Amino acid sequence: MSQSKFLFMVFAFCGRLILVWIASIIDERTPNMKYTDTDYDVFSDAATHVYNGESPYKRHTYRYTPLAAYICVLNNVLDPLAGKFIFCLCDLAMGIFMWSLIESQNKNRKYTMLYVAFWLYNPVTVGMSTRGSNDNIIVTLVFASLYFLLKRQYVIGGIVYGLSVHFKIYPIIYCIPFYFFIDCDRKAILEGKKSLFQLLTTNIFTKNRIVFTLFSAGTFLGLTGLFYYIYGYDFIYEAYLYHFIRKDNRHNYSVYFYMIY
Repeated sequence: MSQSKFLFMVFAFCGRLILVWIASIIDERTPNMKYTDTDYDVFSDAATHVYNGESPYKRHTYRYTPLAAYICVLNNVLDPLAGKFIFCLCDLAMGIFMWSLIESQNKNRKYTMLYVAFWLYNPVTVGMSTRGSNDNIIVTLVFASLYFLLKRQYVIGGIVYGLSVHFKIYPIIYCIPFYFFIDCDRKAILEGKKSLFQLLTTNIFTKNRIVFTLFSAGTFLGLTGLFYYIYGYDFIYEAYLYHFIRKDNRHNYSVYFYMIY
């Protein structure tokens, strides 16, 4: 890693840490107008239940995979802000994956730092991690999946992608483009030798595609089965089924969000 790239990443991370510290002061002085996201309080409370040997679903409104609570167990061991520290690290990991992806696909690397800055120095993404939202974890996992697919590492790519779908179900929309991207003759598409339809309807089942599918599905089903065994129906209902019946018009994870809103 070059010195400029290293400093670029360090400044992005240190800026987040400073904002996390400032946020803690804001939360303390203005409890009615907290900077910290409500979800972070939910993660922290669920993590406390886990730390005490209980189910994270004892915390009302905790509707996530138990992994989110496991990550925040450090809040009980080290510091209440430890979870935010991990979320900030995920932002940094996302920047590293993005940098590698851009350089692997673009021969002109003059503006790579600028492109990555749209993520690392974007006020929206900075606000997500410093407020305590874990959505950047899912983004990082999806980008990591694409990174390993480009590296033709289909086993680890499948595992990471399966983990992303388990964490929040919506990355499943990428399964079709990921599947057909594997072993796709991109050169033939760019040169116009074959139509996209021809490429999608020939050699549908290749070894690499099957490997990726088995490991991604195996990871998702394995984690789902494990947590169902540990926490029972509460896990299935709160993490997955609830989002199909929730009717709150202010939450876009409700399938009725647009219709009701």
